[in-house]
Amino acid sequence: AWQLDVLGEAGRPGRKRIAMKACAGPGKTAVLAWAGWHRLACYAGKGEHPKGAAVSITRDNLDSNLWPELAKWRARSPFLMRAFTWTKSQIFANDHPETWFLSARGYPKTANPDEVGRTLSGLHSEFPFYLIDESGDIPPNMLRSAEQGLTSCKDGLIATAGNTTSHEGLLYLACVGQREHWYVVTITADPDDPKRTPRVDIE
Repeated sequence: AWQLDVLGEAGRPGRKRIAMKACAGPGKTAVLAWAGWHRLACYAGKGEHPKGAAVSITRDNLDSNLWPELAKWRARSPFLMRAFTWTKSQIFANDHPETWFLSARGYPKTANPDEVGRTLSGLHSEFPFYLIDESGDIPPNMLRSAEQGLTSCKDGLIATAGNTTSHEGLLYLACVGQREHWYVVTITADPDDPKRTPRVDIE
């Protein structure tokens, strides 16, 4: 049920910011992957193509979780298999590989705040999108370049998900410090929550 809420919001017209604060193991990475494919497949204009960036708390985490999740759902869709190519660093449209893509991004563990803030820079598009996984401990400076990408676009999206592990991370900023600008979804395994995740054992 919570996944339907997120996907419904991701499909609404206009610029969006979606934050998923979650328990462990509810399927949030799958939702990020679905949102990414939706953007790649459905958002474009004449001469204007979607460009996206994906990042996680570490590049190893991205390579082990969100990036293979994107590959998994591509493999289940004949359309996506025909239209897009998946590599270890980029997904691109076969008809427009230079201008229609989702790139895997990372930043060094020793990066200073300015370097972290530049991680998502460089997406010049009418349809930019940013997928930020495991954002509980990601420095909030990362939002800077993503927000810049939304300022002059036709339809952009920042989607982030993570566990509530820090009062200083990007997820906390989105869900608390800037909540009025974000569509926030709380994902829980609480037996009393009608939208609880069924992926976590009720016991």
